[in-house]
Amino acid sequence: MIENLQKHEDRTLVPHGTLYSFETEMVPYPDHRRRTVRIWLPEEYDGVRRFPVIYLHDGQNVFQNPEGRRVIEADRAVTSLADEGISAIIVAIDNGSALRSTELTPPYPSSGLNPLGGAFAKELSQSSTGDVYAEFITKHLKPMIDAEFATLSDPLNTCVGGVSAGGSASYYLFMHYPEVFGKAFVDSPGFPLLSKEALMDELENYDYSRLADHRICFYNGDQGLESTSLYYVIDVYRKLKEKGLDATQNMVLVDSRQTHYQAPWAKYLPEMLRFLFAEDNRAEFPPQRPQ
Repeated sequence: MIENLQKHEDRTLVPHGTLYSFETEMVPYPDHRRRTVRIWLPEEYDGVRRFPVIYLHDGQNVFQNPEGRRVIEADRAVTSLADEGISAIIVAIDNGSALRSTELTPPYPSSGLNPLGGAFAKELSQSSTGDVYAEFITKHLKPMIDAEFATLSDPLNTCVGGVSAGGSASYYLFMHYPEVFGKAFVDSPGFPLLSKEALMDELENYDYSRLADHRICFYNGDQGLESTSLYYVIDVYRKLKEKGLDATQNMVLVDSRQTHYQAPWAKYLPEMLRFLFAEDNRAEFPPQRPQ
């Protein structure tokens, strides 16, 4: 049981559903670091019906906040799909500020590139703890959530998603823990910081039977910093397609007008969730017109 669960009553921040939060130790980190976790329950949650769960990184930027900071508005995205029969619980893990990059960077070899420079370069000079962060979510946090809330806990009802470094972390969790996460969305990931050779080698030698019925979708812009990750994303998408993930399992969205910013991530999130959770997500091209 989660003992310090706190309910938030401010309806201006979350107009639909119910928002809770609690603090937990990030087991198995040896320094006993702690982190706030936010849980959003949809309007129709009654404790009896069970719901899919979406795990998101950078929890401070998932729901509206009193400071008015730009967010991806995940609760609004899920609510907008209710009439289509799509709903989910959202679990948002706050980032650790200075620890963010080391926690969310997967343990792939580095590319040696650093498109952000400055303080970010110093931060990334530390060793990645992305594998420990993955253990925290899969072996500590998820069992807590499944014990406390009415969840559908199987992989095909468990999604992970994130933006920027959180996109990289989500990709890693999807590929390395497919027995936990059967769905993922990867927005503007920090792939350029990772060795492209290592990413491609993993995809070339991966056991794709592990991804049967799994779904993953990517988004990227092409302005400013976004241009550094676009071709990595396209190459990963194409390799997954080449290896057998069809159009119902693997999707990429590109908006060449967009920069590395929350507004486009929020804009395209409903479409990505529709692709991941719709029972029938097949698309026809060109669209078939009624006779």
